[in-house]
Amino acid sequence: MFILSLIAVILLLIGRCKLPPFIVLLLCACAAGVFSGIPVSDITPQISHDMGQTFGEVALLIIFGVLLGNILEKSGGALLLAEKLIFSIGQRFPALAMGIAGYIISIPVYCDSGFILLNSIRQSIAERTHCNPTSLSVALGGGLFATHALVPPTPGPAAATLILGISPSLVIPWALLVALMSTLVAILWGKWVIRWLNETPPIEIKKVKTVSSPHQTQIWLAIIPILLPLILMSMANFKTNGTEQSWADFLSQPANALFLGLLASFPLVRKCREGLAGLFRESIQSCAMIILIITAGGALAGMLAQTGHIARIAEGLPESLGLILPFLIAALFKTAQGSTTVALISAASMVEPLLPGLGLDSQNGRLLAFLSAGCGSMMVTHANDSYFWVVTQFSGISPATGLKSFTIATLLQALTGLGTVLIIARLL
Repeated sequence: MFILSLIAVILLLIGRCKLPPFIVLLLCACAAGVFSGIPVSDITPQISHDMGQTFGEVALLIIFGVLLGNILEKSGGALLLAEKLIFSIGQRFPALAMGIAGYIISIPVYCDSGFILLNSIRQSIAERTHCNPTSLSVALGGGLFATHALVPPTPGPAAATLILGISPSLVIPWALLVALMSTLVAILWGKWVIRWLNETPPIEIKKVKTVSSPHQTQIWLAIIPILLPLILMSMANFKTNGTEQSWADFLSQPANALFLGLLASFPLVRKCREGLAGLFRESIQSCAMIILIITAGGALAGMLAQTGHIARIAEGLPESLGLILPFLIAALFKTAQGSTTVALISAASMVEPLLPGLGLDSQNGRLLAFLSAGCGSMMVTHANDSYFWVVTQFSGISPATGLKSFTIATLLQALTGLGTVLIIARLL
């Protein structure tokens, strides 16, 4: 009852009252401390300790990730990579090309920015192939959304892995698989739903802005900063001996892996008008609120860990709830207040103390809980999410058509992702 009341209050204050998530999570952490019987004088020191610990774990990871994404976006590196992918397979399979391009680009770049960035290519592909523009919008939007919700080093997934106490190196391969399945279902839905839509948006024929390059191999300047951190973080899964193991552990740490990926992106900085200092200032401004929300979520998670009510609930939970509970909590938060990042962080904070009672207090159990919450954070994108308006406005479709096409696509993505997670649970 305590957890349900806490969730209801958070949803009411964020979704209905429109209070900042940082303030709401902080207030709920205080309330959890008061109602759990923790001495009032100990509440603020406990919150400060948990916020500081969470900040130390996620700050560098998020700052490096956001800066890397900004460099790839502002330099045109992400656009160049998308062009090569889309125009190589887009003539025969335009929707698949758009979906896979979104799936890759959204690993370092926010999904909102990614859709705006690739919209001109979407228009060009629609004009060249005579493919329905709405179908391409759903495919692109779904591909961007899947990796945004599931794959570190995107801030939401990166923070959730730390809250749940699991290494991103273990998460990334499975998250990529679940995100791929969710992307494919969005592509299929986009091709199928246009049969029942009466609205066909106009195609704006415009020249696609390309990135000029004196060398054909410049594409690798955009590929390496994306692949290098993923490869390095995956090194933690390989065991060696002695000095080699020490170096593998060092390089696979998420902050170090991202920093090396950031260094690999520096040749692209000369193409950015803002320069490195300007990009850094912009990145700090854009990720400041994300870091505040994540640290407040860490404070809530830490306070819930001290709560006797949570321990009793965890003992009484039936293991049959298992992977469904993280999905449902994240889905409630996402549907009510719109932000995927807030939904995933809040779900991770709520679920972490309950993992023993759910039978998920193991490395694989925590991995599956993360994947389940990530899928829940995709359900559903509608009018209270800024991404919904980015997709509909840049696609030139009405909100009603957006609800029938893109919103239903995110619902199917979430359910497909959950189904994939349940299958993975059978294999692990």
